[in-house]
Amino acid sequence: MDRIRHVLGVLAAVLYGPGLLYWFLIHPWARTWRRLGPTRTYLIVGPALAVISVLLFPIRGPLLGRDLGTNWILIGLGTILLVLLAWLGLAYDRHMTHLNLTTRMGIPEVSSQTQQTLVRDGLYRIVRHPVYLSAILWGISYALIVNYVGTYVLFAAAPPVFYAITVLEERELVDRFGESYRQYQREVPRLIPRWR
Repeated sequence: MDRIRHVLGVLAAVLYGPGLLYWFLIHPWARTWRRLGPTRTYLIVGPALAVISVLLFPIRGPLLGRDLGTNWILIGLGTILLVLLAWLGLAYDRHMTHLNLTTRMGIPEVSSQTQQTLVRDGLYRIVRHPVYLSAILWGISYALIVNYVGTYVLFAAAPPVFYAITVLEERELVDRFGESYRQYQREVPRLIPRWR
């Protein structure tokens, strides 16, 4: 189990940060990317992120930090949270055909060809950014399973980073959808659901 946790930790250390950086590269310059189109955008952004991951790999040890050991209670808690997130995702994904892989990769942000509709149903009735909220919760469960100091630091830093990403994304969404998105912002919270 120690080897599996180590491999999972290395994957987090070299892929998660560049994965977050992707959205910081896309949202502020969405208009420029739209002019270039998805293919050119991904030919620019993809290799840049791959280079960052390759540069992070040699320093994976310091990034991971101290191994806190295999803790079956934490692995159990992390697994339960992952199963709940998977169940919730599957339950809502059946009704949300718009939330496919191309949408999650940011194709609507970089393509002027895709049909743009503001989605307000399903999980989007509860929070404006359910995918980011699930990524935060996924990160917590992942850190519990891996149990390295570096993964706790990485995933503890994720909520403010995701918040910053939502700020950038919402500027772009207001640009795309105008007043209808502003109305949506007034009615639905960003990341933390309101309890009624």
